[in-house]
Amino acid sequence: MGMLDRIKRKQFDGFKDFVQSMEMTEGMKRQHIFITGVLEDPVYMMYVMKNLKTFKDFLELPSDEIEAVLDTQEQMMMMIFAKSLFGIDDEGLRTYEKVIPRHFNKLRDEISYLSEVAPAEQEGAKSFVLKVVRKLQKEERINGFRWMLPPNDIFYEKQGPKEGEVKIFFETGVLAAEGQVLKGRRIGTWRHFYDTGKLLAQGDYDDGLKDGFWQFFYGTGALKSEGKYKADLKQGRWKECDRKGEETTYEYADGVKVEK
Repeated sequence: MGMLDRIKRKQFDGFKDFVQSMEMTEGMKRQHIFITGVLEDPVYMMYVMKNLKTFKDFLELPSDEIEAVLDTQEQMMMMIFAKSLFGIDDEGLRTYEKVIPRHFNKLRDEISYLSEVAPAEQEGAKSFVLKVVRKLQKEERINGFRWMLPPNDIFYEKQGPKEGEVKIFFETGVLAAEGQVLKGRRIGTWRHFYDTGKLLAQGDYDDGLKDGFWQFFYGTGALKSEGKYKADLKQGRWKECDRKGEETTYEYADGVKVEK
């Protein structure tokens, strides 16, 4: 069973929960979830990505909605909001005087109390703010972060060929994935694409599981990583490249990175 199968069964509620879970997840873990989901169902994941919000999106909400969020457990929220903005200069801080007039002085005081905020702590504070926004949205207390929901049929498996060549397309008509299916399971070489048409990944499947050499690419076309899978788990040496092209190699055993 794929990662998305149980989520799809919950339809729109599952979709919304998954989006919010992704918003709370950072770094390599979020990247892994995204790649796993795209290889299973690129169209579903494109809708997920369309709905993902960031702390910057929160700051662009109307003033009354930002203040509504800060009014939720006000003292705690002001402390968390201050951590989210830690490092902002005086000029940047003054931009919030008109945005949140009722809370501005308290925000300024809270920031002045902070001597240091670790990057992970700041990211955690930003994620908490988003979580509160989603809660108020669900309770219909604010209108921010409106959903761009997928069509209903995206939650159901489409009746494609059980054997032979398969092509999957985004709603725009751009090719999302192509490869062979045998008895309903992916086999042989498959290629997966971004919604821009650029190659996202290519590699081999055996009985529906990634098995053999795989490559992943950035949207620019540059190599992101490459290595071998065995029964859907990374095995052996993998090469990973950052966006500048600098390479690092890692060893994996049964999908787990081996510490040197």
